[in-house]
Amino acid sequence: MSAAGLILRKELHEIRRSPVLLASMISLPTTTVVVPVALVAYLAHAAPAASVAFIQQIYGVAAGAPIEVLVRAAATNWLPVFLVMPVFLPILLAAQSIGGERERRTLEPLLATPVSTTAIVVGKSVGAVIPALAITWVSAGVFVGALDALAGRALLPDAPWAFAVLVLAPLLALFGNAVAVAVSARVTDPRAAQNLAAMTVVPLLGLVVAQIAGKVHLGLRFYLALAVGLAVADVVLVAVAARLFDRERLLTRWR
Repeated sequence: MSAAGLILRKELHEIRRSPVLLASMISLPTTTVVVPVALVAYLAHAAPAASVAFIQQIYGVAAGAPIEVLVRAAATNWLPVFLVMPVFLPILLAAQSIGGERERRTLEPLLATPVSTTAIVVGKSVGAVIPALAITWVSAGVFVGALDALAGRALLPDAPWAFAVLVLAPLLALFGNAVAVAVSARVTDPRAAQNLAAMTVVPLLGLVVAQIAGKVHLGLRFYLALAVGLAVADVVLVAVAARLFDRERLLTRWR
């Protein structure tokens, strides 16, 4: 565990030293928070009553003041977007951690040390999951606080939001990290590894489109089922990722 802790410190230090990587990590949550909050603030003053009633009907939002209808609609529709964040950010970090070290010629010395494979995988994985969860939780807190401020009272977080942020986000972060580690162990190009691993967010993006279009209404029951499926998938993927992280194979292939 001490070796894993040293690797974790090294990973966090590498993140702080990379302004491009930091900008990439911050751009997604910034857009995810600013766009819906600005839209709700605009619609609260510009949308006619008929438009608000239409929004209430298509998204199945409970009746209330126009601003409350808009806030609840934004919270319901934007929750799947926030679930993309804890998947995508670990993919970005884990793929860069393994592939980036290969390009900088620092991975081979690490693999050649007596540090166990488990310590390497755990250190790198936690180094990807912790920043992703921190950014997700801070972004969710800002988003919920901004919408509550617009509503003038505390409407959020409701049950789906609390469950998604506290339970689903860690499960999704583990999922994204395990996929990135597994892919990076097989693909030598970090950009190709990122692109391949990022394909896992496509189903979530599909849910976002379907939700915004009013075709589906994702509620707490759906998120509970998703959490069960993710827990099973995480166990399988973590085992696969640890198995694919073959030190000898990585050393001989990347020389």
